[in-house]
Amino acid sequence: MSLAAVPSPRLSTALPAKPRRRSRAKPRPARPRLVVTAELRGLGGLVLEQALIDGTARPRPSLIEWTRRLSQELGYDDFEAVDTNRELMHAISAISRRAAAEPREMVALPAAA
Repeated sequence: MSLAAVPSPRLSTALPAKPRRRSRAKPRPARPRLVVTAELRGLGGLVLEQALIDGTARPRPSLIEWTRRLSQELGYDDFEAVDTNRELMHAISAISRRAAAEPREMVALPAAA
């Protein structure tokens, strides 16, 4: 028997399946409400600059999504779509005033994944 007739195990075409590594990611705990409101104030400063430069311009989609996420994290699901930087600034200030006026728990709601 020649060696050419015996298939080598290293030359097989089927690759062995890689073992799946289980994710060790844990759900994120809710952030403190003070942290979320501070982030909202920082976002408000950024949007204020945008509104002062051009209040009628369309806001960046990332800023709108950031505002929506913070609003939901504070427990307000009624954030409406805005068309201008000025409207976004008004929406952020309304969310901030509402969060300051309502005494709630110190922990915000967990962010939706």
